[in-house]
Amino acid sequence: MTQKWLLPIDGSETALNAVRWVVGNAKQLRDAPEIHLINVQAVLPNDIGRFINAETIKEFHLENGMKALAAARAELAAAGLAPTLHVLIGDPAAGITDFAASHACTQIVIGTRGHSGLTGTLLGSVAMKLVHHAKIPVLLVR
Repeated sequence: MTQKWLLPIDGSETALNAVRWVVGNAKQLRDAPEIHLINVQAVLPNDIGRFINAETIKEFHLENGMKALAAARAELAAAGLAPTLHVLIGDPAAGITDFAASHACTQIVIGTRGHSGLTGTLLGSVAMKLVHHAKIPVLLVR
């Protein structure tokens, strides 16, 4: 069975740490995993729809999502891995867990800044929400 790894990417260096982990570990498997890169864009305020049409907003989200995924895609491609790219709009944690379920992903690999204690609790990171709500294993890479 081919593994399907989901990598949430926000365009940060932290997210690229997860990509580098995947590059280093995917080579050790007999069959390379199917890799899905996902970026979840924040919903724009409803009022913006009065000034900008829906198609322009959709293009805006897609363009920004693809920019966020570019470096991760390039690192994977350099290692001979061809990811599938996805851009969603909405709540990041909910979007990632829903995507993982609907695409039968076997693992979520996400970079984390490593906040713990009070800082981590106050920030309520996407990674921590995934740990609590995902139905599949979540690997946190620091």
